[in-house]
Amino acid sequence: MTFTSPSALLLLLIALPIVCYIGWPRSRWRRGRDSVSLFLRVSIVTLLVMGLAGTSVIRSADRLAVVYLLDMSDSMGTTLQDAARDFIAQSINELRPGDVAGVVAFAETAQIARNMSDSRELGAILAAPPAGNTDYAAAIRLALAILPQDADRRIVLLSDGRPTRGDWESAADLAASAGVEISYVSYTRPPTPEVLVRAVDVPAVLNEDQAFTLSATLYSETDTTADITVLAGGAIVRQERIALAAGETVYPVRLQSGSAGFRDFEVRIDPQGEDGFFQNNQLAAFSRVTGEPRVLLVDGSDDFAETAQIAPALTGVGLNVETITPDQLPPSFDGLAGYQSVILANISATDMPPRQLRALEVYVRDLGGGLVVIGGPQSYAPGGYFQTPLEDALPVEMRIDDEERLPTLTIAYVIDRSGSMNLRTPSGITWLDVAKEAIIRSLDFLTEADRAGVASFDTSAFWVFDFQNVTDRTALQRQVASLRAGGGTSIRAGMEFAAETIVDEPSNLKHIILLTDGGAPREGLPEFTEALYRDENVTTTVISIGDWESGFMEEMAELGGGNFYQVIDAEQIPLIFAAETVLTTRTYIQEEDFTPRQRPHPVMDGIGGLPPLRGYVTTTARPAATVILRAPEPYADPIMAAWQYGLGRSVAFTSDATGRWGADWINWDDFATFWGQTVRWTISDDASRNLETQVTRRDGSALITVDARDDDGNFLNGLALSASVVHAREGDARRIGLQQVAPGRYEGRFVPMAEGAHLVRVGTPDAAYTQTIGWVRGYSREYDMRPPATDILAEIARRTGGADLSDDPAAVWTDTATATRGFEPIWPFLLLLAVVLLPFDVGVRRLLITRTDLERLRAWLITRRTGDETPADQRMATLQQARQRARSATRQPAIDRTALSAPARTAAPEQADTDSTAGQADDDPTARQSDADPTARESDFGPTAGQPDVGNIGSRLLRKRRGDGKSSGG
Repeated sequence: MTFTSPSALLLLLIALPIVCYIGWPRSRWRRGRDSVSLFLRVSIVTLLVMGLAGTSVIRSADRLAVVYLLDMSDSMGTTLQDAARDFIAQSINELRPGDVAGVVAFAETAQIARNMSDSRELGAILAAPPAGNTDYAAAIRLALAILPQDADRRIVLLSDGRPTRGDWESAADLAASAGVEISYVSYTRPPTPEVLVRAVDVPAVLNEDQAFTLSATLYSETDTTADITVLAGGAIVRQERIALAAGETVYPVRLQSGSAGFRDFEVRIDPQGEDGFFQNNQLAAFSRVTGEPRVLLVDGSDDFAETAQIAPALTGVGLNVETITPDQLPPSFDGLAGYQSVILANISATDMPPRQLRALEVYVRDLGGGLVVIGGPQSYAPGGYFQTPLEDALPVEMRIDDEERLPTLTIAYVIDRSGSMNLRTPSGITWLDVAKEAIIRSLDFLTEADRAGVASFDTSAFWVFDFQNVTDRTALQRQVASLRAGGGTSIRAGMEFAAETIVDEPSNLKHIILLTDGGAPREGLPEFTEALYRDENVTTTVISIGDWESGFMEEMAELGGGNFYQVIDAEQIPLIFAAETVLTTRTYIQEEDFTPRQRPHPVMDGIGGLPPLRGYVTTTARPAATVILRAPEPYADPIMAAWQYGLGRSVAFTSDATGRWGADWINWDDFATFWGQTVRWTISDDASRNLETQVTRRDGSALITVDARDDDGNFLNGLALSASVVHAREGDARRIGLQQVAPGRYEGRFVPMAEGAHLVRVGTPDAAYTQTIGWVRGYSREYDMRPPATDILAEIARRTGGADLSDDPAAVWTDTATATRGFEPIWPFLLLLAVVLLPFDVGVRRLLITRTDLERLRAWLITRRTGDETPADQRMATLQQARQRARSATRQPAIDRTALSAPARTAAPEQADTDSTAGQADDDPTARQSDADPTARESDFGPTAGQPDVGNIGSRLLRKRRGDGKSSGG
């Protein structure tokens, strides 16, 4: 007997003493009844507690449950998978009555293909797990989860014996401890033509412009030819056709390392003949090229006017500077990783694809890169940085906390909702959904004093919501989200509808943002927006979707005092809306002469007095940022702020580095020193001499191991180390915390996102210890055609007591070596019995049962058994007959009561039916006389033959009646 909640039995220690104390017999005359009641109460309480404890009884299993594990990985191939299905079908067809079987299909993951069932039909196997890996552990654990506990249990593994992930040894030991044996059916893949890249070897560390050899190890099952391509940093450096002999071939390539940074290399092979798997036809490698720090300077102006002064200044202080335009930013993360710092000079967020904005944030946060943003009219809030990844990386925010500085604004969003707005962008969302997202982001930028309204139009216009203060942004955003597309296009209807109301708004500034995909006639719209601007001071910005001829729409924006945007990339629209919201106020740009106030910081080391500046872009410093330079009171806006962002550092300089606002600075003697120290502060010192980092693959995951020692070789303990892993091409990033596992050793595990090169950055939060390495995740071992080192299937069977069942499908249903003891719950029966006993307990305490009651019960039982009436039943029948005759007599018109007092005896009572006598009373004088004659009535109560008069029930009743009459007469 077992219990699922044995702790509930402790209630007996409390409940039984209480029940015994209350119900203990105390009265002598009730002792028997109280003893029975106490016994029943103790039984009821005990049954209830045992029911709460989940009582079960143990018994040996009398049936067999089997789960088949079907390997559906790529290494099995279609032929072997079909053979395994046939084996399962034949085996299930031999299923015995009472036995059950289930199927788990597995590869990279495990899925239930057939629930436990006693059916002898296999049915279709619809499960399709990802086939790029083989995980025995996941399959075994899922099988253990679905096997019933009340049966002998067996697992049958059908596979080629090539697990590539998961801890199969631990899973096998778990099955053995649970008494589940694992038998197997082994399959061998037939020889097929196969060509693969087995390894790519390059030096881990290279110097700038160093010559080195890349070695690619190729493998082929047969003699063949193949085209080989070698790439460095994504560019092709070698491509040719080569001959491959059966077995391994080493292919060397002589290359140059290039400039400092990280370089990834890739080898691809394209066999000219048959090939089993394409997944193993390419492999990558990584090298770190050391050299002078490189700085990437991004300038979007004509002839690089924004960086004409700062670029030579940085070169003059020993930095290796490369100037590019925004569209020349490296397309991959390993390209950015080749630079130690990136400088953006008056760059708008709309000048860069959203993917590049995300890449810059990841570059700083996860790769420890430096970032310097220099201001100008197209930067920060006017440049659309609000709610972008770029803003997240900066030590300043785009919003202004002091709302009193801003003029009140009313903005109308006039949105085309015609049917063509349901067309989808390359990312899969509709243009209208992009517009709604843009409005929602723009509303976030407005203050509660601002007012906004959203009008939508097709051939007519209506309000999504009318002009109102932006106090409940959530409610407004919910209304925007309800907008749906459908209908024609009439821009004139939408513009007139919004203009009719906005002219009466009390705000200082009034602005309309029109978004449409065109397809509407001119209808005098340029003249309409010109009049609106001239007469009502309402500006109009037009955002045109698509690459069609803009025509009059650009003229509408120009005459309406606003801006025109031709948008092809949908992701640019939210940035444009945010920038337009800022530009409308014109308050973010402060143009006046001032001398910034400074505070001590490494950037300012050795720098004395500062020259004046003539303008800056207003921002708000983040709480965690260090404000190095500030504008004068009363606003004290940040001019220069810095902070640590993740593993990297970033600096925001809200003025510029040109003659526009910094004319006095470009002629300043410390100009080059100031910018040189600023950029160098953002460059992390890669203190790799203190850290030694390695990444190894284990069971489908990767293990990061870091050994930390100080300059004297002593272990560095208690470091708060973390690692960032970034895919060099895709840009997917993740953070992994590292735990100390031994003196000076730290470890962390992660699952790689994709194949290819990865950048791994390890460091402490203060960047005192940092290191960046490259690591490559190759293709799955599923496609490495080398046989496993050991017979894994046989080892699993040995650990669990299983056997090789390859030759006999029916052998699956032989009895297991270990009998399973099942548990059958009986707690429901115990609770039911307690409920049944409860009425008996109440009955014993509340009902009084005498000896006479028992005798009557006994007589009743005899009657039920024999069907005969007892003498008592006969006397009762006679009494009932007399009673009926008495009732009939009382209905007569006259009764001689004196005659009733005269005693009379008859030898035998007249046997007459009471019902017939009563029916004849009115018609038969003889019957009336007989009823009126007390002597005749008395004879009915007289004794029967052989009975004494004294004992007759009728006699006793008659004597009692006469006695009552004499008493009343006396």
